This record gives sequence, C-alpha cells and structure tokens, in this order.
Amino acid sequence: MSSFICIVLAIIQFVVITTICVLELRRKSCAVFLWSTLLLMFGIMHFYSAFSRKIIYSESVLNQASLFVILFCGLYLITRLSLSKLSTRMNDTFSYGKIAEEQTIDTGFLLFVFVAATVLMSWNIIRYSGGLLNTSWASGRAYASTLDYVNSNQLYKILFFSLSGLSLYYWIRKKRKLSITVLGLILFLEIATRNRIYVLPFILFFLSIVVYKIKNLRLKHIVIAVVGAIIIIYIIYGLRVFRHYGSIQDFISSFDLSEFTDRIMTYIETDNGELGLRTKFYYFIQNNNRFPGFGSGAGYIRILLVYIPTNFSLGLKPDDFAQTMGAAIGMVEGGSTHPTLFGDCYANLGWAGVLLGVFWAFICSVADALILMFRSYPYRICAFVLVSTCLVIIGRGSAYNAFHIMAWGIPILFLFQYVHRKTRRIRIVIKK
Repeated sequence: MSSFICIVLAIIQFVVITTICVLELRRKSCAVFLWSTLLLMFGIMHFYSAFSRKIIYSESVLNQASLFVILFCGLYLITRLSLSKLSTRMNDTFSYGKIAEEQTIDTGFLLFVFVAATVLMSWNIIRYSGGLLNTSWASGRAYASTLDYVNSNQLYKILFFSLSGLSLYYWIRKKRKLSITVLGLILFLEIATRNRIYVLPFILFFLSIVVYKIKNLRLKHIVIAVVGAIIIIYIIYGLRVFRHYGSIQDFISSFDLSEFTDRIMTYIETDNGELGLRTKFYYFIQNNNRFPGFGSGAGYIRILLVYIPTNFSLGLKPDDFAQTMGAAIGMVEGGSTHPTLFGDCYANLGWAGVLLGVFWAFICSVADALILMFRSYPYRICAFVLVSTCLVIIGRGSAYNAFHIMAWGIPILFLFQYVHRKTRRIRIVIKK
C-alpha cells in the first residue's frame, strides 16, 4: 500500500509540473524554460526514483518531496493565473512573423558590446592560463580567486548574458552570418572557461525558435522535446566530462569517443550531475532541515537585497546560501551545491518553502511584463533570452546567482534602449 501511495504522489507531481510547462508554452512565456528544467531534473527523475526504488532514500522521504512539490506548484499556478493580465500579450507579441517584419534597427552598438565583453572574458582566462590550449576549469577557478571583490569580469558576465539573445534576433531577421558569429563566440567562451552556464544561450537559441513556432501542441512537438532533452543532457554531461579532462591540450591528446560516452553514461547512471541534484533535496528532507543556517530564509533575504553588495551591506545581507547547503552535505569550505529550485526553497524555509511558489510566480509574471515593455525587438528578444537563461539556472537551484544576473541585466537593456532612442534623434548639421 505504501509503495502504491509513493507512486501515485510521484505521478501527481509529474502531471502538475507537465501541466505548468504546457500552460507556459501556450503563453510563450520565458517561464516555460524554468518548468522544463524542473520537469527534466526533478519531475521525471523523481517519478523514476519512486517507480524503480533504485535509491537509498525511504518512501517517506520521497512522499514528502512529492507533497512539497505539489503544494509549491499549486500555489504557483494560482498566483500565476491571478496575475495573468501582466503577460497576456506574450502570445501575440512574440510572433515570429512580427519580429521578421519589424523595421530594421541598428544593432551595431549592441553587437560591439557583446563581442567586447565576450572576447575580454575569454582573453582574461587565456592570458592567465598561458594560452588557449592550457585553459581548464581549474585555471579558471584559480583566475577567479585572484580577482578583487569588485571586478570588471562581473560586468562582462552580465553584458554577455544580456546581449547573447542577439543570435536569435539576427537569425529571425535572416542575418545568418551575424547570428552564427554570436553563436560562435558563445561556444568559444564556453570552451575557454568550461563554465556550463555560458553554453545556455546557445542551447536556448534553438529551443526558443521551436517555442516561437509552436501554435498548437502536437505529438511531433512532444517527440522533438524528448529528442531535444536527450541531446541537451548529452551536451551538459559532455561538457562536464570535457572539464574533467583538464586542459584542452590534455583533452586533445587523450580523447577517445567510446571512453567519453562511457563516462557520460556513468555520470547519468550514478546520479552524478544535473539529473542527480534532486538527491540533495531528499537529503535535506531526511534530516528535517537540521543544518546550521537552514530554515532562516537567508537565500531569499539575499535576493531581496540583490542591489546591495554583500561586503557593503553592514552585515544585513547573508552570505551565499549555496555554500551553506554545500557545507550541509559535507563539501569542503567554500563549496556550493544546488538541489533544484524545490530543494533550495525547502532548505531556506522548510515546509513553509511551498509559499515561495507565490514568489516565483510573481517574479515570472513581472519578468514577462518587463519584457513586453521593450519597444524594439532586439532589446525584447535579448531580454527574453536573458530571463530564460536565468530561469534555467534558477530551476537548477542556483537562485541568487541567476537572479543577480537578471536583476542587473534588465535595467542595463533598458538603459541601452533609452540611449539608443535618444541618440537616434540627434542630427548633426554641417554648415557649408
């Protein structure tokens, strides 16, 4: 009987998350990427855990996880529907045809800023490592440890994510060479840094095109989604394996496709990676959140104080909660972990964390509304890709880091649009 209840609850949470995905897809909201991430990293994998029982955690823990997610999703849905007027125009506004037909707008400055930010970030790592072939995940972390608290790389990172949507805008406007150039720079930065979040705009480029074009969800779209999910999983885990080879030189000298694929499969089978992040959530439930710093909402206090640098907050802004969670699972000092958004909410507030479903529904609704406030499509598409990228990272459980990028990136895009509109009206008259 207990096993039956466990499976039923797992099915319910899977159905609820899937339903939210479909609703967000129909309204063409960037929130579809948040819930697709949660469906892949938690909904499907949690159902598999409940059905197969190939996991060390008890049915009680799995049931509690299911109930937490069901309640969280229920509150999200209620709030999202009550705020639906904020984003009802997303369907019409994100018409592929309307974007393609818009009057040509000069995006030269935006492209220059994107290229400059991406090249400078890449160059800093390459120079520190002693050449592109010597770059590695370890050298990137070592370089980051040498930076001051306030440094230029923070700005470059925000500019990169804020403007990486230019690839999608150029593609829709049939400026394929520019689009491919932007995509190439994204991949180059990923190769140089091994930081997997930098590849997200590249992946979202393809996913966004599919989302824009879907009018009515059909079986072929589900098949595409399944195939796409398999490819994305392979890419993400492949990048993780690539990181573990060391430098690019080491990778080139020792690469073997069969071994590479075997290592990917080993990571997937052993829950070692993104698909295993939910187990941290189970661990927190099993121990009733009894860890130092848990249950205090520190991560969300930090989010609310996002515009105040931690070192200048006079102690009001808590330290990175991801490191608090890392310490709870036994990581070395400074290590951080991300237990999916559900696990992050539970760690922050315990069972009261289900109320954060309201918070994230509000954030998604406001994000939709802000995207619609951009008058020009280059900025609107960039904002869409920026928010979508951040919501994927939030779904993974890295709530503050992603929120920080989004909180600074959107105002920067508004600033660029304002300056663009003002300077466009300036006319220089040369008298003869």
